[in-house]
Amino acid sequence: MVVGWTVLCFLSTYWSIATEKEVVLNLARKEALTIFNKDQAFRFWATSHGGVYVPVTELTPPNPNLSHVPDRDIVTPEGKNLTLMNPAYMLRQVINQYGDLYKIKGKVTSLKLLNIINEPDAWERQALQAFDDGVEEVFEVELVEDVPFLRLMRPLYALKGCMKCHESQGYNVGDVRGGVSVSIPMSPYYKMSYRATLKIYFTNTFFWLAGILVVVFIFFRGKSRIIERRTAEAELNESSEKIKLFAYSVSHDLKNPAIALHGITKLLIKNYRDNLDEKGARYCDRILKSSDHIISLVEQINLYMSSKERPIVLARVNAKDIFQAIRQEYSDQLSMRGIKWLELELDIEIRADKLALLRVFRNLIDNSLKYGGDDLSTIEISYNESDEDHIFSVKNDGVGLDPEDCKRIFDPFKRSKTVSEVEGSGLGLAIVKEIADLHHGKVWGESDGGNGVTFYFAIAKNL
Repeated sequence: MVVGWTVLCFLSTYWSIATEKEVVLNLARKEALTIFNKDQAFRFWATSHGGVYVPVTELTPPNPNLSHVPDRDIVTPEGKNLTLMNPAYMLRQVINQYGDLYKIKGKVTSLKLLNIINEPDAWERQALQAFDDGVEEVFEVELVEDVPFLRLMRPLYALKGCMKCHESQGYNVGDVRGGVSVSIPMSPYYKMSYRATLKIYFTNTFFWLAGILVVVFIFFRGKSRIIERRTAEAELNESSEKIKLFAYSVSHDLKNPAIALHGITKLLIKNYRDNLDEKGARYCDRILKSSDHIISLVEQINLYMSSKERPIVLARVNAKDIFQAIRQEYSDQLSMRGIKWLELELDIEIRADKLALLRVFRNLIDNSLKYGGDDLSTIEISYNESDEDHIFSVKNDGVGLDPEDCKRIFDPFKRSKTVSEVEGSGLGLAIVKEIADLHHGKVWGESDGGNGVTFYFAIAKNL
């Protein structure tokens, strides 16, 4: 998270600074264009008037390049000497004075010179050559006497008013006669950019540090929670081990006395039955049943605990073999009670724990035989599938279940109210649920409360 946040802040800073530099460059270019457009407007005005007559001074002597113009020099009625200034001459003077006032340089230049002082430098020459190739604008930041300037240059097209002075050079109206360059000092813009860049650095550094603090807070808070969770897990595991040890101890301590009680009671009946009256014999039978129930309950508890702890051993299992083994195991009971066995002819391989799968079907069949009642006549095993699961079902037509019982009957020690008179441990279906969970599946029951119950057992296909 720290590395990701740092990279994000770095990219944000880099993008902000690059954007700031681009904004500063565009501002300088817009200023240069404003000056260029001002110069162009002045030139168009002067050209539209064919030049302007001004008094001859030391700074404005007659232009020798206009000596071929008949009325270059005139005298007013008052005797004042005037000379004609062509637009280029006027523009050069304006640019020079503007540069002296505002430190902005400008120049009118051409590859075909009338005046040597307008000779282009290397950068201007490249720009003029680019204009001949159709380029409309050239600009870049360049060092001029070790000072950074934004230099912008656009072409100067020959107008009709220009022909008076430049027709002799072979120009036609619309030709590129030269170019006007403007050089803007970048120092003020760089100072503005420097201040903005400092703000970017300070702001992004603040957000970076704030983010780091948040990450560190989350880290240590998460670490403390992990420690707390691991401590709780360790305590829970320790408690679970104690409970398991206690349960095994209790089941062992219960089972041995129950077996002893069962054996002693059988010996009592065998050896002293003639000395017992009817009431005594009935008490002995009740002791035998109770001891049998205790033994069965202890075995179910052990099976339930082993189903939660024993890791499953996955292998390819043929469903047909499972059905056949279960049918043979219960064939005598089914025959004695006249119960019809229906089985789907299915030859499909699934990935599962074979012993666990056999236990599931034993518990479901036992459940049907034990709680199906006297009217139980049919047990049917079927198979279906979904995109994610293999789905088995065991259906019987015996005593039905209340729909509410179907929702809780797979919990440990939960039994249906309708079969409360039948002895049971309440763990058979809970074991089925544990095995389904180990196979990333689920179990559920369906019944309308009348006759018949269907139990479904699903296991995942991607084991």
